[in-house]
Amino acid sequence: MKQNTLMPEYMSKFKCIGGDCEDTCCSGWTVTVDKKTYKNYQKVKDPVLKKELSSSLKRNKNSATSSDRYYASFILNENSCCSMLTEKKLCSIQVEMGEKALSSTCQTYPRNLNKHDGNYELSGRISCPEIARLALLEPKGIEFEEADIEINDNWLIFMSGNQETNIYTQYFWPIRMLAIEIIQNRSLSIGDRLVVLGLLIEALENDIKHRLGSSVLEIIDSFRSKLSNPEYINSIGMLKVNLDLQLQALFELIRSRLKFGISSERYRMTFDDMINGLMHNSEEFDLDIFRQNYEDNYKLYYSPYMHKKEYILENYLVNYLFNSLFPNLFTNKVSLFDEYALLCVIYGMLKIHLVGISGKHKLLNDEIVIRTIQTFAKTIEHNSSYTKSLVEELKNNNYYSLAHISLLVRD
Repeated sequence: MKQNTLMPEYMSKFKCIGGDCEDTCCSGWTVTVDKKTYKNYQKVKDPVLKKELSSSLKRNKNSATSSDRYYASFILNENSCCSMLTEKKLCSIQVEMGEKALSSTCQTYPRNLNKHDGNYELSGRISCPEIARLALLEPKGIEFEEADIEINDNWLIFMSGNQETNIYTQYFWPIRMLAIEIIQNRSLSIGDRLVVLGLLIEALENDIKHRLGSSVLEIIDSFRSKLSNPEYINSIGMLKVNLDLQLQALFELIRSRLKFGISSERYRMTFDDMINGLMHNSEEFDLDIFRQNYEDNYKLYYSPYMHKKEYILENYLVNYLFNSLFPNLFTNKVSLFDEYALLCVIYGMLKIHLVGISGKHKLLNDEIVIRTIQTFAKTIEHNSSYTKSLVEELKNNNYYSLAHISLLVRD
C-alpha cells in the first residue's frame, strides 16, 4: 500500500548490498521475532530448516519485555551472530523461504518508520554501513522530500501523536523544524549549534514548567531571529571551554560502556583504537596524558579533516533528530531536556571516539570516519538500557545542566 511519506532524500537511493556489506545486521545485538512469524516458523516442513529453527529460536518469557513484537529471538553463536546466518553472510531463512518469511524486525531494518498523527516518516539507521555512507557523506546536508512509498505491512512502525494531547503537542512541527535549522546553521560550529539548541530547549522547558503555552511561538520566533544576528552568533563563539572537565566527564561515560559488555567485534576494534590513540597503551587513566594526546590528535588529524567535512557530524545529528521524532511532546516519561542531554552526550562521545582514532591511524579519512560512526551507532544507539543510563549518570554526577552539558560538546 502506497503512502505519502516524508523522508530524507538519501532513502530514495538506498538498496541493501547484502553479502557485499562490510558488516552484517545479523550480529552484535538481539534479533527479535514477532509472534506471527514465530508461529509460521513452527509450521516449516523442510526437515533441515525446521531443525535449524528449532535449535536457534528462544521464546521471550520475561513478562516485563514480552509482547507480540518481541515474542522470541534468535540465539547468537560464539561470534555474536544470529545462528541463521550463513558463511556468505546471508540469512538462511531468506535464502530458503524468501524475504516475506523474515520477522518484522529483519524486514524493517535498516529502515526507521514513524507514524506521527497519521503522517508517515521513513529514514535510515546509521548503524547500517550503506545508510551511513549515503546519509553522512552528503556535502549539501540532509534534505527532505515527500514521495508515495510502498509501505510493507510487516515493517515495524513507531506510533506517536495518538496519546492524550496537551497544549504543547501542537508545537511539535515548529520546534522540530527550528531544531533542524539550528543544527544545519553553518555559521556556527557543531558544538555551538548544540549550545543554541540547548538554550532553546531550556526556554521551552521553562515555559512548560509554568504551563504558559501561549509564549511558545514567541520563543521560536525569537531564536530564529537570533540565528540571523551576527552579534548573537559571535557571543556563542566566545563561551569558554574547560577541556579538563570535558575530557574527564566524557572518558568516564565511555569507560562505563564496558559495564554493559561489547558483543560486536567490529566495535571492539573501534573502541580499542580510540583508547590506544588517547592513552598510548597506558594501563591507568592519567588526565594529563589523556589531555595532551587529545589536544595533539585534535590539532594534527581531527581538525584538518573536520574543517572541510564538518557536514558529516551535522548530518549525523539531523538524522538522529528526525529518527527520534525530536522533540517528544507526547509523553511525560521523558523531558525535553533529557532528550537534549542524551543527544549532546552521544555527540560528545562520538567526537572523542573520532579524535582518539585519528591518533591511532595518524589521520582521518572518509573510510575511517564512516566505520567509526557506523560501529558507534550500532553499539550505542540501539542499546536503550545504556542510553538511559547516560542521562542518569549526568544527574548523579551533577552534570545535568545546560552549563555543564555545554562543556561536553564545544571545541
